[in-house]
Amino acid sequence: MGRRRTRQFKYPAAKLLDTFSPDTNDIEMAEMLGVSRSCVVRWRTRHSELGEYRADYYAIKLGLHPFEVWHNWLDDAMSV
Repeated sequence: MGRRRTRQFKYPAAKLLDTFSPDTNDIEMAEMLGVSRSCVVRWRTRHSELGEYRADYYAIKLGLHPFEVWHNWLDDAMSV
């Protein structure tokens, strides 16, 4: 029997970057998130999205609940 695939929600990575103060540079953001500077730039410029598990991971790294970053988080969770 095959594994049933569940729907994974996507969240704009730029919203995560918006949680930083305006004077935080890309290198500082990258260090706090545990990613490269080029990843931060890509998230901002390419309208990248994060799957729900990665979004949750990065929000928690910043000491936030994902709902504090993506306000539709709870609605998505309740729709499953």
